[in-house]
Amino acid sequence: MKQMSGGRQNYSVTHLFIYILAMLLLWEWLRPIPTVTNTSFISVFVMFAFFSGALIYLRMPLKIIIPVIFAGSVFALHYIFGEGQFFSSDGGWETFKLFLSEAAYNLRLIFSWDLAALTDFFRTFLLLLLMSLICYLLYFWLFHTKKVFFFLLATVIYITVLDTFTPVDASMAIIRIVVIGFFMLSLLHMLKIQEEEKAIGRSIKPHLSTAWMYTLILMILVAAAAGYAAPKYEPQWADPVPSFNKYVLGQEGTAGGTMRRVGYGENDERLGGGFVQDHATVFYAEAAEGSYWRGESKNEYTGHGWRSDPELEELPLEVAAGGISNLLFEISEEEEQQTVTIEMENEAGFSHFFYPGQMNGVHMNSIKHSVNGESGNIEDLSFFSDGDTGKIAVRSGSDSVNLTEYMILYEEARFNINDLMELTEEDPGHIRDMYLQLPDTLPDRVTELAEEIVAEHDNRYDQVKAVESYFGANGFRYETSDVPVPGEDEDYVDQFLFETQYGYCDNFSTSMTVMLRAVDIPARWVKGYTEGEEVETLENGRKRYEIKNSNAHSWVEVYFPGTGWVPFEPTQGFSNNTEFYEEEEESAAEESAGTEDRDYPEMENQDDFIPPMEDYEGSDFGGGDSSSSGISNTEFFTMKSIIISVAVLLLAMFMYRKQNLLVNFYFTAKYRLFGKGETFASAYERLLWILENEGLPRAEGETLREYAIRVDRVLNSAAMAQMTAAYERVYYGGKANEADWEEQRRHWEELVKSLKS
Repeated sequence: MKQMSGGRQNYSVTHLFIYILAMLLLWEWLRPIPTVTNTSFISVFVMFAFFSGALIYLRMPLKIIIPVIFAGSVFALHYIFGEGQFFSSDGGWETFKLFLSEAAYNLRLIFSWDLAALTDFFRTFLLLLLMSLICYLLYFWLFHTKKVFFFLLATVIYITVLDTFTPVDASMAIIRIVVIGFFMLSLLHMLKIQEEEKAIGRSIKPHLSTAWMYTLILMILVAAAAGYAAPKYEPQWADPVPSFNKYVLGQEGTAGGTMRRVGYGENDERLGGGFVQDHATVFYAEAAEGSYWRGESKNEYTGHGWRSDPELEELPLEVAAGGISNLLFEISEEEEQQTVTIEMENEAGFSHFFYPGQMNGVHMNSIKHSVNGESGNIEDLSFFSDGDTGKIAVRSGSDSVNLTEYMILYEEARFNINDLMELTEEDPGHIRDMYLQLPDTLPDRVTELAEEIVAEHDNRYDQVKAVESYFGANGFRYETSDVPVPGEDEDYVDQFLFETQYGYCDNFSTSMTVMLRAVDIPARWVKGYTEGEEVETLENGRKRYEIKNSNAHSWVEVYFPGTGWVPFEPTQGFSNNTEFYEEEEESAAEESAGTEDRDYPEMENQDDFIPPMEDYEGSDFGGGDSSSSGISNTEFFTMKSIIISVAVLLLAMFMYRKQNLLVNFYFTAKYRLFGKGETFASAYERLLWILENEGLPRAEGETLREYAIRVDRVLNSAAMAQMTAAYERVYYGGKANEADWEEQRRHWEELVKSLKS
């Protein structure tokens, strides 16, 4: 690395803009790392890369850059591995001493070529060092060789390979890379042309040409619009991943990894591992209120996941149309049945229903479906249910059915807390046999922890609530990336409870289910979707919800004799939208309803007394976890935000383009008010500033008369020579009359207009 202070070049705003684009391109290399590796704290690496890039761009001497970058790396290492504040007695200094010991140990490993034994601490330091070297390479490629095509091509290949062979979704990354690449290549070419102009005296200082920027933005908009509007063909070749795994890695099928795309899957036998977000829409629901959308439950815990072998029994048509009962909980005769309409998006591929609360039936005339890709007939459908899982499915003979639209009848889940606390019946035998199952390999400490949690409570409801609230009270956190997969000899729940204490809905719901079973409380694992996002309020007062793959979720149902299966929500950041009430409260409400004739003060604005519903909804934490509140990351990339951003950018470019005209107008008005010789001198000096900005600066050692002749030759004018002569009379003679200024003002405006032409 050469000393950066030697042979300094005066960089313009254009150079800075290009370098920032290059750093954003480097960011694209860092984004997928948490998805394909176990690397955490990726934001630290990004900030360190930008920190190193800023130091290198400022071209400080090596004697400053090296110690500052080293200090930055120690700070980053302390943030990741250290404890306490960096600027404290046991903070940064302890991290520095740890670095010295780690360096001595790991350098011996490197010299013995035992690279696999390098510690995470030293590997992190090497990665930080690599970030600094890459920043210098970018600086060298941009400002010395002025060639960045190879780095751009390598970025495209890197991202596309990850998109093909890993869970990384590079759809937006490709768009960002193309836009950044267009700007970088075009601006580098512009700088090259400006340097050629410099050789003939046209321009010395590189400047950001608005003509180039207008053209570039227009090209990008046209290309993006064409790409968006053009028809997209289906893939013309088979997925290469299975073949790659088979012939290169010796594996059959898709590669099993620790990352997967979030969504509703059928196979839950191996839980664990992080996932990448997928915000594709699964279905829309029109209902009075949002709710969890139940798909099915599973009963057998294996130590690594869940299995279930549903025994679907055919339902008579009249039962399926409105007589389904006792699948989940006892139906209250006082409650009115609700309806919800489900519209599946893009052939989602489900043959079973998703429903809120307790499903009681389906409107036959509302069902739309396809069989083997073609629209099916309602007369050919058969309905099946499984009381053990709550799954209600549809078949057409032996063919698979893809439900696309349906309207179901359901009853909202409402439970009396007093009934749940005062159990008078025993659990049925088949409930205990199926929903108290646990593997023999379950570690004893899981059972011991469960017994400790419920020890202070004497009824089932309070015991369940104690287990449900245990995670939030003991520092368990919600996390979707870097979630480990247990080994063959490790238990999924045991690892979560005693080792990691972080994970997503599957970790929380499975752990709660297993702990309840460990203390003889029947429980089961349920999967479906959270309520989604409310996207529209319909004319009839009902609401339309959008449910995405990122809303896939799992929770817990607990059996209460005499009541049935009651849902609970242990996952941090989510709220159970099941209604629980106490009998005393309901009686009080009835009493207050009978006193309508009492004179109460009128409230001017009920909104002042009723807290917004958003305060009670679950937060949007991404992946298998999204609830109705919060803003998804993808909402920042909507067509509306893109159009607004482009409009603001174009307005800014227009203002930049017209800045000299605005300056001309301002100073012309000022000079007319103060038309004296002293004012003309300031106007002439202002003209020199405008000429320099437009690429016609005065050269070093060049006299004013020589400069005026060169300007007139370039602009095909004689005004500059006349103004210069007048300026010399004012400057050296100290006098000029008002008539002279009126004439020189016309020359001043003529020169500025000539520059724009």
